[in-house]
Amino acid sequence: MNVAFLNENTLGHASYLMPFVRWFEAHPEAGIQPHVIHATPLPPDMRWRADMSIRGLRKAGLDFHNARWRLTVSEHVRNELDALRAKQPLDAVVVNTQSVALHLTDLVSELPVCVCLDATFQQLASSHWFAPNAPTRWLLPLTLAPLACTERELFHAATKLFPWSEGVAESLRRDYQEPPAKVQILPPSLELGQLPFKPRSALGQKPRLLFIGGDFIRKGGPLLLEVFRQHLANRAELHIVTQSHVAEEQGVKVHHQVQAYSPEWFALWEQADAFVFPSTLETFGLVLVEAMALGVPVITSEVGAAKELIGADERGLLLRDNHPATLKQALDELLENYPAAAKRAQAGRAWVEQRHNLARNAGVLAQTLRELRR
Repeated sequence: MNVAFLNENTLGHASYLMPFVRWFEAHPEAGIQPHVIHATPLPPDMRWRADMSIRGLRKAGLDFHNARWRLTVSEHVRNELDALRAKQPLDAVVVNTQSVALHLTDLVSELPVCVCLDATFQQLASSHWFAPNAPTRWLLPLTLAPLACTERELFHAATKLFPWSEGVAESLRRDYQEPPAKVQILPPSLELGQLPFKPRSALGQKPRLLFIGGDFIRKGGPLLLEVFRQHLANRAELHIVTQSHVAEEQGVKVHHQVQAYSPEWFALWEQADAFVFPSTLETFGLVLVEAMALGVPVITSEVGAAKELIGADERGLLLRDNHPATLKQALDELLENYPAAAKRAQAGRAWVEQRHNLARNAGVLAQTLRELRR
């Protein structure tokens, strides 16, 4: 089968489709020949339309940047897909996410279109993604309108919907009235052979806490830094991996330009006693799956799919709110009873092996695509 994989290659979306593509390339016996189209960069004649901002209107969302970016990127993807189809007959399309699939609705009459997504626009409308401040929240029904109807039409037409998590699946069934048979969870998946599990035992004299987040503020870095300064600076180390500017201080080491799966990245995980991730704005949280796969005890806020990943504290510690006292309590619990934290980490690895195993999930995707072939 020749299958086009349309990849939204921005933020955490960039790492979702490509593991499946690489697996299919390495396993031709699965019968899937992938053809990849990346949503960005946009050509110059489209870039200005997607990126331009109207001074004075951006703060309220009245420059319609959210809608313009998504509609322009999806138009670009459709143009690229049409060019590919002119050269290569296709048997199916798999696209991540709906933001780059908005111009594909009419294509479903010609071949199967499967849409993967980490959140519905309905879910994002209740978060800070679409409405970061009071004016944008008040005007959201107006500014979201150009996307909401188009998204609903896309979901209704799509051959298959692949939500990343149960929370997204529930939104598709509840908010969009999509039939359960059409909704099939396909979570972010890892090549577990690249992520060796290291059982943790006792803490060292100076525990090492690890934080990874490109956007230090959005990922909850300031909260972690505040608690560390007040309570842990003299008895622990905090290693921060970020693209943001953060100054080093007592007990704090900042790492920039660390690429995922690089030797430095693996070394930081290897040396970490705990991964602390009090993020404030998340749709899934793939880094949590990586931490669990590597056997690092996790503390995380209850955002995105964290509750589904961590459970009722079976596979890590879930913060009930983002207050300093709550994070301090979780850190104290982890550090004072590290054998329990190590046991939760073992349960986390077992969860990843069951739910996020790339070989298993790629096989499921291949079987589904074969069943949809026309």
